[in-house]
Amino acid sequence: MAISATTPRAEGSTSQPRELVEWLRARAVTVAAVTLIVIQLWLKAALLGGAYFRQDDYQFMDRALASGFGWGYVMWVDAGHLLPLGESVAWVQARAGLYNWPLTVVVILLLLTGASFAMLRMLRTLFGNRPAILIPLAIFLFSPLSIEGASWWAVAIEILPLEAAMFMAVDSHVRYLRGGRLRDIVITATWLVVGMLAMDKGAVVPVLLLALTVAFFVDKPLEARRYWRAWMLYAAVLAFYAALFFARLPSSSVQPASSGSAGDVFNLSGSMLGNSLLPGAFGGPWRWTSGPGFELAAPPAVLQQLSWALAMIAVIVTSFWRARAWRAWVILLGWVAFADVLPVALGRLGNFPGGFLGAQTRYLTDATGVLALCVGLAFFPLKGERDVYRFQLGPLRQRLTIAVAVLAALMGIGSLWSLESLQSAINANTTAARSYIATTQVALEDAAPGMVIVDTQVPSFIMNASLFGNQSLTSQVVGVMAAPSQHLAWTRTLNGAYANPMIFDSHGQLRPLALAGTYSWTAPRVRSGSYAGRSCWKVTSTAVTVPLLAQMFRFAWTVRVTYTGPAGALAVGFGGRWNTISLPAGTHAVYLSVIGSGNSVRLRLPGGANPVCVTSVQVGAPQPNEAGQAIPAVPIPG
Repeated sequence: MAISATTPRAEGSTSQPRELVEWLRARAVTVAAVTLIVIQLWLKAALLGGAYFRQDDYQFMDRALASGFGWGYVMWVDAGHLLPLGESVAWVQARAGLYNWPLTVVVILLLLTGASFAMLRMLRTLFGNRPAILIPLAIFLFSPLSIEGASWWAVAIEILPLEAAMFMAVDSHVRYLRGGRLRDIVITATWLVVGMLAMDKGAVVPVLLLALTVAFFVDKPLEARRYWRAWMLYAAVLAFYAALFFARLPSSSVQPASSGSAGDVFNLSGSMLGNSLLPGAFGGPWRWTSGPGFELAAPPAVLQQLSWALAMIAVIVTSFWRARAWRAWVILLGWVAFADVLPVALGRLGNFPGGFLGAQTRYLTDATGVLALCVGLAFFPLKGERDVYRFQLGPLRQRLTIAVAVLAALMGIGSLWSLESLQSAINANTTAARSYIATTQVALEDAAPGMVIVDTQVPSFIMNASLFGNQSLTSQVVGVMAAPSQHLAWTRTLNGAYANPMIFDSHGQLRPLALAGTYSWTAPRVRSGSYAGRSCWKVTSTAVTVPLLAQMFRFAWTVRVTYTGPAGALAVGFGGRWNTISLPAGTHAVYLSVIGSGNSVRLRLPGGANPVCVTSVQVGAPQPNEAGQAIPAVPIPG
């Protein structure tokens, strides 16, 4: 009895591992794919942990917080880009946690997860559930071209939904081509709408579907006409979007401009391809440099040229080996030209050099998914496709397999190297930004109620003033963190009496205001009258000239007049112009914004008021007084 009782348990215990092995073997590709996705999320989570908000991120957040959720808000065109879906995400997130980076990391990782599984679904539909799909999947997951873009919140909420929608549109469109079900056309059109709502580059996705169909799913281009139902529906979606886009374009914050000369466009295209895309396709760029709030690809010359050679070899070999491989490379170039180069040429090239723009890999983030797709199309047969290769490799297959494995390993090492270099570049950009935002938050919490703050531009590592203008003012970027009950007063120009105006320094601390410019000469001693024995200029209805220590060139200056006297009005002349300012009774400092040049300031009291004793005059530009008491006393570490 004992033997018969224990024997079944022994057999069951040995069968369970065997069943698990069989289960894993049957699903080996899926398990491997999911494992790659999890590894990717872990790596990018580590990268995002050291990243932070930058440039456009603050604009998105500030505008979202200041706006109601409505048609005018979601249909706002930002520098030629219509982003209803991204604007919606920003609106929700700004209210859930303004400048909350951990929350932002969660949002980006969720979007990454969605795009990754959409890519896997598309590859399985196109090529079947075979081990070969792991190669294009890995290119999409680990290419540094996608990693850099994912570290930028404003880019992530635009591109990642676009990529997910694009992959799902390809998936459902291919299902329609194979099965002919009208339901799949409707699903595809729905994903096209999502892609266009995510970003204007979504308008290129219908063209991608047409190119895929003509290149890989029909024998002759005109045979694609039999799918006319799909083309009519896709064209209707595209036409509606185009009408909406061009109707909203006049309200864009930046209008499309001349793309510059043919040489400028050539430099942009060459930089995007040779400096970013091709090195990125092989694990590059291996080295990054820190720009003002973003990273630039700076591949070593030798590795850059090696990537060009490898790309040329791949194109030539696949074009001879696989009958339609060249069509995949044409699709890739077409996507880069119309979805990446053209928008940058129209929107940015007039203001920045082409080489500089092309080195910003964020403009190619969306191309990573198309690159992975085209690599699969160039190397592998589609599901059910026969006789796709012109010749068999024979004994070369084993050697080629080893060579590909070695190249894949080197690309993986290169991607990790690029990731490490990118992490250093991001830290260089974001450490100061983290510290600045944290410091300004403490400064605003400790600011006295009713404090007057001179509104200036935030540092360039937060927002570039030449790009964002008034949107990069401290009142817009950090003022939104102040409690309404504090009633803080923000002013661009000083005109009036202020007890202790403050200004933010480059570290995010509030400091007393100082004027960088020149002072008046030492005031003379008053010999008679109510101010006898005091050192000041006795100002009456007759103009008094107060000499300055230096000649001031023509500029928008601030004049500071320190005085003692009764209430009244004071006329201030500088650079040939007179301005009048009210004086409260007592001893105060009044400020006046003027435009002019000169080496003296003239003062008088209109209307014969009682004399005023002016003790000093300053003319200069507002700046923080580094010797003054700061709030907080030291910056908060980033």
